[in-house]
Amino acid sequence: MKGIDIMKKNYRRFAAIIVSSLMCASAVMTAIPSASAYDVNIQQKENSNDTVSHKYEAYQVFTGTLHGTGADAVLSDIDWGKGVKGDELLTELTTTNLFGATNPFAACDSAAKVAEVIDEFEDNSQNTQTFADIVAKHLSTTKEVSTGSFTIADAGYYFIKDQDGSLANKNGAYTDYILKVVDSVTITAKEDIPTIDKHILEGGELKEANTASVNDVITFQLDSKVPDMTGYNQYFFVINDTLCKGLTYNTGSLKVFVDDKAVDSSAFEVQQGADAKVGEVQYTFQVVMKDFYNKYKNMTGKDIKVTYSATLNENADRTESGNENKVDLTYSNNPNVIPSGKDEPSNGDAVGKTPEKNTKTYTTGLLLQKIDGATKKNLTGAKFKITGEKLNKVLVTSATEFKEDADGTYYKLKNGTYTKDKPTASNADLYESTTTKYKATESTVGHLADVDGTTKMFETDVDGYGVVTFEGLNAGTYTITETKAPDGYNTVSPITIEITANPTLTGPNWTVTKDGKTVNPSANIYSFEVENNKGATLPGTGGIGTTIFYIIGGTLVAGAVVMFITKKRMSSSEE
Repeated sequence: MKGIDIMKKNYRRFAAIIVSSLMCASAVMTAIPSASAYDVNIQQKENSNDTVSHKYEAYQVFTGTLHGTGADAVLSDIDWGKGVKGDELLTELTTTNLFGATNPFAACDSAAKVAEVIDEFEDNSQNTQTFADIVAKHLSTTKEVSTGSFTIADAGYYFIKDQDGSLANKNGAYTDYILKVVDSVTITAKEDIPTIDKHILEGGELKEANTASVNDVITFQLDSKVPDMTGYNQYFFVINDTLCKGLTYNTGSLKVFVDDKAVDSSAFEVQQGADAKVGEVQYTFQVVMKDFYNKYKNMTGKDIKVTYSATLNENADRTESGNENKVDLTYSNNPNVIPSGKDEPSNGDAVGKTPEKNTKTYTTGLLLQKIDGATKKNLTGAKFKITGEKLNKVLVTSATEFKEDADGTYYKLKNGTYTKDKPTASNADLYESTTTKYKATESTVGHLADVDGTTKMFETDVDGYGVVTFEGLNAGTYTITETKAPDGYNTVSPITIEITANPTLTGPNWTVTKDGKTVNPSANIYSFEVENNKGATLPGTGGIGTTIFYIIGGTLVAGAVVMFITKKRMSSSEE
């Protein structure tokens, strides 16, 4: 029988039929002279981006008797395996038009004849892919299931695939269908999982984190590569970007580059609002690559770069949590399923999703507390201006007002700040009073101070409790100048504030100094006191000054009388 020795002339090629770029080619045949069981091990390739635990299913397509090993192996007595519905499969194979003008299976009337035809197919050819697609539609419920290693009792020709639905929206790709003659074989999966990375582009460098002032424009860069799309005829490539409320996406700023060449704007679409919502997940925007497969299927491994800008706005987080910007990538991950969506997936389409990558932008603030140099009491009515190299728009707000209230939850510290921490025996010396309580009320005083592009300064009144905050500041050197002192007080000298940072994804690592001395943070803001001293008190009428004038005047009169009498006597004596 011709089918008995069909493996002889081309066993190596037949045994290595693999239909996808995702599950490939690297088969190592172990010589087992006569075995009652066969081992099939599926392993991930080295340095694979696929981090998902796969669950594989193996369906026996052909059964038979295996003679010999390796290149000399022969499968005889070929029949349909228990993993397929043989009659249905044969009917479609003989009547299909999926192979083009000439159907190679048209004259087949048995499993052996079908095996003889596929033995003539080239590895990874369109014919082998089409054959596997047809087999996938006629599988039975009899299968072997494993997470990577099978022990199969019966020799044969097997169809192996990932379990349906097991990788939905995970960072993994389904194997395309594999066809193997079992003789203890190790197969190396060749999944090509795309990745995406995100950085802040600043001064020609890519950074994970930075610092900025409110109204600064920040440039972001996303990096990926064209994936290997062998086995697919359509491919989704959708970038999902999420900005926090402190960052405003600058519409129209986004550009796409492939292989360092700018992509025409017609080749991608930036979606925002309701168009950028997938299920319950709302993104700031999505970049949908159009006709991605046809445009880039021959550019595997080429760089994909996306740049855009966002502005740090007045809602910016000024704590050490920072302002986060996140991205992930939705991509096609099952070459075996024909998608219903065109450029972006529809419900039910097979897609994977990369892990999120993020950046952070930090901004900070200063709290200036105006106090009397002698009494340490708060002062109001001063005016200040702040100048610096990195000012754009500074958030100027008065501090929260605290008023004495028996039902309050705050205590006042000697440094002028307030805390909800109750005083204890060990820290009572830090409190202005251990019994007086205060209630906090939000002040409505405050405004956005736009900084003139030339002078880079603004002026504001200190109100309420003599406290003003300058928030939304970048690292840099600033000068705070008092342009008007409280009535009756001397103006203080200009104050130099230096802010430095070493930002990472875990924190900004600020260092703040006032006139060279370290300023420590309090409630996520750097606070310091500015003392004013009263001017000299001049004498006035009705007080001791008048008495002094009376005494001096009386003394002068008395002296004049004495001199007059003395002079009179001297004149009489001369006569």
